[in-house]
Amino acid sequence: MNMLASLINAIRNSRLQTKLIISYIILITVPIVLFSVSYYNLGKDTIMDMAKKDAYTIVRKNNEIIDSKLSRVREMIIAFAEDPDFKTIFAGIDPGNREQILDADLRITKILNKYFAQSQDIYSVQLATTYFTFGQDSSSNSEHGKNFIPKGAFRESALFDAAYAGDGRIVWIPTYNFSEMFNVDYLRNTEIDYKYLLSAVCKINIPFPRNESAFNSSVENPVLIVNFKESLFTNVFTGSLPTEGSFYFVIDDSGRVISHRDQQWLTERVGWPDLRKVVTEKTGVDMLEIEGKQRVVSFDQSSITGWYTIAVIPPNELLDPIISTYIRNMLISAGVLTLLFIGLSSYLSGIITHPIRTMIRAILITGEGKFQVKFKEHGSFEFRVLMRKFNDMNDKIQKLIEENYGIKIREKEAEIKSLNLQLDPHFMHNTLNLISLISLEKGEDEISELITGLSYMMKYIVKKDNLVTFEEDFTYLKSYISIMTKRFEGKFTIEFDVDPVLLQTTVPKFFLQPIIENALIHGFERLDRKGKLTIKCYIEHHVRVFIVQDNGKGMTRDQVERLMNQNGGSVGLNNVYRRIQAIYGENYGVTVQSAPGEGTTVTVRMPLEIVKREEAG
Repeated sequence: MNMLASLINAIRNSRLQTKLIISYIILITVPIVLFSVSYYNLGKDTIMDMAKKDAYTIVRKNNEIIDSKLSRVREMIIAFAEDPDFKTIFAGIDPGNREQILDADLRITKILNKYFAQSQDIYSVQLATTYFTFGQDSSSNSEHGKNFIPKGAFRESALFDAAYAGDGRIVWIPTYNFSEMFNVDYLRNTEIDYKYLLSAVCKINIPFPRNESAFNSSVENPVLIVNFKESLFTNVFTGSLPTEGSFYFVIDDSGRVISHRDQQWLTERVGWPDLRKVVTEKTGVDMLEIEGKQRVVSFDQSSITGWYTIAVIPPNELLDPIISTYIRNMLISAGVLTLLFIGLSSYLSGIITHPIRTMIRAILITGEGKFQVKFKEHGSFEFRVLMRKFNDMNDKIQKLIEENYGIKIREKEAEIKSLNLQLDPHFMHNTLNLISLISLEKGEDEISELITGLSYMMKYIVKKDNLVTFEEDFTYLKSYISIMTKRFEGKFTIEFDVDPVLLQTTVPKFFLQPIIENALIHGFERLDRKGKLTIKCYIEHHVRVFIVQDNGKGMTRDQVERLMNQNGGSVGLNNVYRRIQAIYGENYGVTVQSAPGEGTTVTVRMPLEIVKREEAG
């Protein structure tokens, strides 16, 4: 108790900074511990239930995929067993006639290929009897030359017994060791591709005709054997479980392993205490004892084979995300509380320092001659009095400035406004319109036309928009061409071919004027024939195309390159090129084609934009 009292007394008498640090530690520790314990207990059960449902859904889906594959194989077997050609061939076989058997083998092989060769899931197919195995050379088996049934071994195998016990039904044989099934001693310790197989067998009952001359009564009913590799299951199961340490396996009613990630388990029988629960319930998810440890076990029975697909998930792997979330939330909480502490410290210190900083900024601004500055009174009483006096001082200084210099300033402003009025574009526009009217009254129609065009051009030039409708820019362009036509009277003709749809699309302002100016001034310079200028505007593959073509003197390739050069080329043309690429991207811009004596063609390409846009300059 004395130590605790001493500690409390030391904290009480410590500096403010020490008290804040201790408070911060308490704020960090207590909420994080309480929150983490509560979250872990709540999340543990929730995550476990969700994981069980997800695992069960995955097992059901994968089992449905396997059943779908085996169902297709079952349909193939049924179709083959009912094939009339096969039955006719087999009914006429004489087991003692080797030549007849080999001929029948070729014909039966073709029928086997017809039904089974296209399946990617089947490993091999044979039609077995005690005297011969048909179909060993079929395309289903051709790449597995060692996949054979030794002579005389089939009669003593479990495949034969199961097929005859089924008497026409399809019997699914769990995974077996090939060398043990057919007693092939020299393959027991050899790694072969078909070491482990699982099979579907079916005895095919041949309806022999009553006319004994048409068949040999000693011909036995054959057994169709469809073989699969254990990878039929693993190819579907691998990677489908989201947690590390999880695994799939497939067993039959007796606990015999049909598929497992570890091939050493194949054909073995598992003896887990809770295994009978799987066989009894057929499908579900539960916590079962596997290899002496509690595991999340999801299981489902195949509707085709009756085998059980089982997914085993270690609970620790499911809880790892909770632990990760726990650590992450703890760090986030610590970070938030740290920021809260920093903010609180800043607030406390700001109560003292903020008014001082505010006054310093105000004094600096006043020193620059801006006496209008005032600041809101805040802080302690002393700071509020000081701020009030500072504001009063600035008010008196501002009043003196207005009394001594206000009149002179207003006189200067009036003078500036007068000058601005003289240069007002609207004033110039109205004046030009007045001159145009006077010209019309005097009968000077041509002068009036030039002045009207110039008036529109001046009004358009001062417009601040960077993007305008093509209709506006085209109107300006026609005014410009009208004036240039008067200047070069009779020296050139001009043709327009404009798609009306383009008139309402937006374009960069003045984008065609520099191109036309180059054609008129440079293209037709000292031309020994009458110039012709053609302007075409149309849409091609969602691209707006604007072509200015002249029959002027043309340019060499070097001249074209210098023209397009940003450093020493045409200022107007480069300006148009850069503006288009800046607005629409590098896929659009200006191209120039020209040859000496053949004229010049300038093409401008922009993306199609039908909707009109307004953009301030």
